[in-house]
Amino acid sequence: MTRKARTSHPIPAAAPAPRPKRGQHWRQVLIFVVTVMVYSTAVTSPLLFDDQTSIVSNPSIRRLTPVSALLMPPRDTPVAGRPLVNLTFALNYAVGGLGTRGYHVVNILVHVLAALALFGLLRRAFRLPRLEPHFGGAADNLALAAALLWAVHPLNSEVVNYLTQRSESLMGVFFFLTLYSSLRALND
Repeated sequence: MTRKARTSHPIPAAAPAPRPKRGQHWRQVLIFVVTVMVYSTAVTSPLLFDDQTSIVSNPSIRRLTPVSALLMPPRDTPVAGRPLVNLTFALNYAVGGLGTRGYHVVNILVHVLAALALFGLLRRAFRLPRLEPHFGGAADNLALAAALLWAVHPLNSEVVNYLTQRSESLMGVFFFLTLYSSLRALND
């Protein structure tokens, strides 16, 4: 019995996303500026709900050493099992104590990072081979519109105003970066 030789059809790879030319970073700057402007009034917000147990009564954030204590937040708190969030709270505490302004500034910056990661993800997604014919020319502007809408949507205001929600915001950053990295690996 003879076997027929298999013929493989190569999967067409998407063209890599072109690198932005000089002066083409205005979309990222716009996302940063608009998001910071929208949430700038949040820096004066007080501690809310679980912020009390995550920050005020959390003994593990009072010192930066030993690191093992930072990476093992107390049980039965909103930061239990979230060592990176606990570490960021400890860094905030080291810089500004219990003053909420610094915590809110970090939350805004994390939210901006998530919006920028979403922008990059959508920009690449709109340039996938199946979507390129439909959206390719408008990929940057569509990604900008979607990322801006996501960044300033009122439902996302809690990740800035409610300090403990930093865990969700950080998760969003890493989730978007994972998807972005997957698309980049697939198409480069």
